[in-house]
This record gives sequence, C-alpha cells and structure tokens, in this order.
Amino acid sequence: MSNVKETIKSSDGIIINDCWNRIGVWGNEKPRCPELDKVIHCANCKVYSSSGRLLLDRAADPQYIKTWTEQLKQIKKKKDQNSLSVVVFRIAEEWLALPARLFQEVVDMRVVHRVPHAKSSVLKGLVNIRGELQLCVSLGRLLGVDKRTTASDDATQGIYARLVVFSDSENRYVFPVSEVKGIHRYGFADLQNVPATAEHSATNYMKGMLDLSDKHVGCLDETLLFSALKRVMT
Repeated sequence: MSNVKETIKSSDGIIINDCWNRIGVWGNEKPRCPELDKVIHCANCKVYSSSGRLLLDRAADPQYIKTWTEQLKQIKKKKDQNSLSVVVFRIAEEWLALPARLFQEVVDMRVVHRVPHAKSSVLKGLVNIRGELQLCVSLGRLLGVDKRTTASDDATQGIYARLVVFSDSENRYVFPVSEVKGIHRYGFADLQNVPATAEHSATNYMKGMLDLSDKHVGCLDETLLFSALKRVMT
C-alpha cells in the first residue's frame, strides 16, 4: 500500500483510520505500532479487519446499483434470445411447430395399416417404425387443417412426404406431414399472440405465433395436444 499520513475517506463519507499505512507494516513512522509484537502483521489486527468490514457493509452507491442493474438486464435479455427450439413442419397449407425435444425422428412415408373397427377418426392406423408398430394419428384432422381443398398437389391428393415420430414421457405417436422445414430457435419475446380472426380449430391448441421469413408459424401447446390425443384415442 502507499504511504499516506491521513485517514481514508470513502465516497459516501465514511472515515477509516488507516493506521496500517502510517505506523503498521506498510508505514515508515517510528516507533512502529506496539500491537505488531502481538499480531505480527496488520492483517491479523482487529482494527484492520473491523475497518474492512465497515467498508464492505456500507450502503452501495445509487449510481453503482443503477449501472449494474442495467448490465444485468442486458445479459438476461441476451440469454433469452434463441433460448427455445422448435421443429417447423407443414400440414396441408398450415405451418406449425412443436418443441424440438418431443421429436425422435423423421422418416420417409410408408404404409399405414388400418385398425378394424377403430372408433376414432384421428387414428389413421398402425405403422412400422424400425420393427415396432406405432400408432399413426392424423394431426391435421385433430387440428382441423387437413381439409384437402388447397392449391398444392400434395395437400389436394392427401399425399404426405414424411412421417414424424414424437413423444412425451408417457406416449409415442407418429403423424404424417407435407413438409418438414427444420429446427428454428427463438426467444420468448419472439412469440406473438394468435390472431383473433383465425377461424380453424388449430388455434385452440396454439400458445403463440412465430414469423419465419414469409411464413406465419403456429406454435402448438404440447400439453393441450397430448391431452387431446389421449382423449380421442380412448
């Protein structure tokens, strides 16, 4: 420390008797502090430690608090950006998305075997995925977007390009899609409200909308979706 011969005064007016700078191990005055014979070094002295506590316990400067508050807000906002990920896909002409953690794989379209006397119109049948028979459901029919009255050929003919395998902690389902766009990352602030003018029933299962270049993507609420699937399958 520097050799000063006056007390330390903090920015908020607290005065500290910095005897260690004047008559302690860092000072040049003679005689030296008699307490050094007992404690050897100023760092072991009660005066030194109590002065340190006094400085640490003082009220924080308002400008200091304001500065750090603004910095922490910026850090949190930055972390929130692109903190969520969804898989974007298309059914008929509707672009939808579900959390990426629910998806297990995307496979080529294959034969779906109908289940005789099935009561649910959402159940398309059974499909073989890597040697296991899985329930294949029509997500489009459940959401009311599988109308087959759109301009594109695949939607008109009901031809789906891919089968998507997804699951929660209890159930596993397969559903056909017209197209898989891929994974998209976004932040909470990017999620917009579902338009009040939307008419099809898919809006009942959406928690928000995302703008993805020229596409409006409906983010599905997985809790509502799985609950509905369980209900219609029983």
